[in-house]
Amino acid sequence: MASVPDVNEKQSLHDLSWNFAQDGKVATDHATGLIVDANPAMETLTGYSRAELIGMHVTMLHPEGEREAVEAEFRKPLLHPSPHFDLHIQRKDGRSIPVAIWSSEKLELAGRSLVIGELRDITDQQQKEHLLSTQNWALSAFSVAAVALGRAHSADALLQCICDAITHQSPYVFAWVGIAEDGPDKKIRIAASAGSASGYLDGLHLSWSADQPMGRGPTGICIRTGTLQLVNDTEKSPAFDLLSKRSRKFGIRSSVSVPLRIEGVWRGALIVYGTRPNIFEAAPVLVFQHLSEQIVHGVRSLEQQLALHAGMVDLAKAQKQLAEALSAAVTAIVTAMELRDPYTAGHESRVAEIACAIGKEMGLDEEQLQGLRMAAMVHDIGKISIPTDILTKPARLNKEEYDLIKTHPEAGYSILRDIPFTWPVAEIVRQHHEKLDGSGYPYGLKVDAILPEAKILAVADIVEAMASDRPYRRTLGLEVALAEIKALSGKLLDPDVVRVCTELFREKRLVLPGLELQ
Repeated sequence: MASVPDVNEKQSLHDLSWNFAQDGKVATDHATGLIVDANPAMETLTGYSRAELIGMHVTMLHPEGEREAVEAEFRKPLLHPSPHFDLHIQRKDGRSIPVAIWSSEKLELAGRSLVIGELRDITDQQQKEHLLSTQNWALSAFSVAAVALGRAHSADALLQCICDAITHQSPYVFAWVGIAEDGPDKKIRIAASAGSASGYLDGLHLSWSADQPMGRGPTGICIRTGTLQLVNDTEKSPAFDLLSKRSRKFGIRSSVSVPLRIEGVWRGALIVYGTRPNIFEAAPVLVFQHLSEQIVHGVRSLEQQLALHAGMVDLAKAQKQLAEALSAAVTAIVTAMELRDPYTAGHESRVAEIACAIGKEMGLDEEQLQGLRMAAMVHDIGKISIPTDILTKPARLNKEEYDLIKTHPEAGYSILRDIPFTWPVAEIVRQHHEKLDGSGYPYGLKVDAILPEAKILAVADIVEAMASDRPYRRTLGLEVALAEIKALSGKLLDPDVVRVCTELFREKRLVLPGLELQ
């Protein structure tokens, strides 16, 4: 067993703990607040000698702004040891040092009530915590800004989201993005801004010109030279001489200006202000530099998207104009065809109505339906090459005449192929007499080799032709026409198209003058 130290040994241990402790220790009379003793570490911490410390009131160790709070704390009943982490020691040389203080409960010694205080310099600890905090603030701003990069729909909205992110719950009281404008004054346009110091720029004539006073500040230099500008303490920086009073008013003590440049579009800067000196350590500055790169990338992408959208709008407008022009031309051609063959007047437009109703029911998109309508309107344009007496013959055609009629799909293709339709109009016209089993003309195509629009047009053409008057016969009626396409379904005609067409007429979802079920 270890031996119990005698009184002298105990006294020696007490002396060692007092004299060689790393933290400052001070014994204070609780009744008067006067210091009665201090250890060597306390002398080092405060810059005062032991003799100077003894007899000094304990509040005099602290900066003037803390003395009242220290006095009130000291007068409280000290029943338990109490820690304090938000105080400072005012050294003899005037420097203020952050300290952590642990006060003992009230002790009685030789008829006096004493309090033992232990003080530790936490400058390094605060600096490390500060560095970690600034890194976390910067990274937090970066992460929120990264989300904004993916959500913003315009450059200004993106820049505003980023400024909001930087100043949200952080020591950065103000952030803004300035864009350089060309002109004699070389003004800086505020593209976005956010923060509690939002009035900081009010009334200022911002410029990036070296000939203007404001242009010789950090932001002007940053934009003009494309270099990062860091001000660790606005109170000590000549660059802030013009704005010193304004900076104090808004609690600004440091700033960083990071260049932004998009070749051929614009150049500017991201400017961030902090509430403390030296807040922009290496790590936060690096984060803001990375953020500026992402800003440039995001703005460039948005500019490209806007340009692409504008181009698409122009293209759509041009296509619409072209379609309208082509439609007008087609209408004129159809009118000319009907004048040449009055027996089939209205055939093309009725076929177009039937075909588009079928196509819509089958899920064709608007673009396909436009192409189908255009093709239906001119599907017999090739008959312009057929002699009028054959087209209007009031009797059945002989083989030679019918063979001549069968050339009209290819003739129609030859007429239409060089017209700049955005749809395969010419090919639909060429295929509208092809049949599933290959017995159609002009090429004997089968099943999947036939365009879907041509399959629809084939059914619509047969129904309209059979249900209307012809030079060689009276109408056979819609009922006979529907029965005919049903008989040909799956053999010559597409069964889905036949089914949809039949349902449209039988359920009266499609009603055309002259084409009614009896």
